[in-house]
Amino acid sequence: MQGAYSTYFDNLFLALRMARPEYKAQAQYALRAGHEAALGKTFDPLLADLETAINGFDENLADRNQSTAAGTDAYHLARTAWLVFVDDTMKDYVTPKLRKLPVYADFKQFGKSKLAGLAQARLLTESKALLALYTAQQAGLYPTLGAEARKLYAALVASDETRDTQAATIDGAILDLADDRAAIARAQYRLKAQLELTFDKAEKVYSFFDFSKAKVNKSGKVKIVVVPTPA
Repeated sequence: MQGAYSTYFDNLFLALRMARPEYKAQAQYALRAGHEAALGKTFDPLLADLETAINGFDENLADRNQSTAAGTDAYHLARTAWLVFVDDTMKDYVTPKLRKLPVYADFKQFGKSKLAGLAQARLLTESKALLALYTAQQAGLYPTLGAEARKLYAALVASDETRDTQAATIDGAILDLADDRAAIARAQYRLKAQLELTFDKAEKVYSFFDFSKAKVNKSGKVKIVVVPTPA
């Protein structure tokens, strides 16, 4: 069971809220400070571990929670184009030509207002059924209806698949990012622990680290975010 003081034992380097270039730079600062202080052989393996972790860290990778905006924008554009097509086809062709026929009820269940409120997967399913209806009824509407509808529906499906692929890639990258960030955090945490055994004054230990780029809140306290490490 965690006690009232358990947070004092957390790895603060794992929780620092910094962009990747800044996170690497603060680790490099600690490495330089350690070497320049000539701390002795006890620190050699600790500094070597930190250097290895830094070398395995790519500051040019995207931060955690990287946006999938590009894929999302493409999906929204394709979705909008499809819904506009559905609405225009209903008003300009389906209603004027099929309103008095039984098949009109089939079209009514795929109105724009209904499709617009559907979640991603359901929209694709319902739209596929509407596409089949367009193809079956194009002779009574206009000859190229099926082809035009298929083109727009294909774009909707393609943009959705692209968005899913990007999301999966980013999910995998998040684990990698947590891994390399955690490696630096562990190395710095161990270095800090040995520094605390070596120096009595906290100010001296603090001088080996650079927290100047860490984000702070309005109270002036360092703002931290927990970065989970993979199991």
